[in-house]
Amino acid sequence: MGLSYKLHYQSKESAFVNIAGDYRYLSEGHYESVEAEVQEIPVYPRVKEALDAYVVPLCMERAKRAGIPVPEYYISNGFFEPPAIIYPINPFMRRHSVVYKEGHVKTIGKSLTRNYKYPILVQRIREDASIREFKCILGTTTTDEFETIANQIWNLFHLPICKVRVIEDGEVLLSAIEPLPLHQLKSKELKLLRKANEWQI
Repeated sequence: MGLSYKLHYQSKESAFVNIAGDYRYLSEGHYESVEAEVQEIPVYPRVKEALDAYVVPLCMERAKRAGIPVPEYYISNGFFEPPAIIYPINPFMRRHSVVYKEGHVKTIGKSLTRNYKYPILVQRIREDASIREFKCILGTTTTDEFETIANQIWNLFHLPICKVRVIEDGEVLLSAIEPLPLHQLKSKELKLLRKANEWQI
């Protein structure tokens, strides 16, 4: 299977489905979508959809408006109350931190803001909440309990392949969407792609 392929829908409308898995700005997957848009070919994902999905504050806002459950969140200049998941909002850092103890606030806040230069996004969590990740393939997943949110994410952002972080605290809340390069898929996820490929005419 190549890096990308065309998928034909029953409506006879064709579209370019970019399965690079990493659609970050300046990545190969980004340019695949740009090229399709320049040629006016319907493409999944569109460049704007991918960029919105990867920027956590934009992802949270769009998901909330679309009815996808998200945690309470706010933007800070470095100070926050644990327990919380912290995401940096700057172009140089992608890692996140889960902070349970008050004693770690100053260190994590200083680190993820790069000495209070950039803001952070704070997601409130309960102490007993579970933080899990799953792989989302064309709106489906091999993890049954996440089928609903996987489908909601596909309908909103149209990312053919992505990694999703969720918070479980009685319900499933979207925390973040991240790149998932094609070569990181395992046999079960590749089967989902092959199944989608069967739709082709």
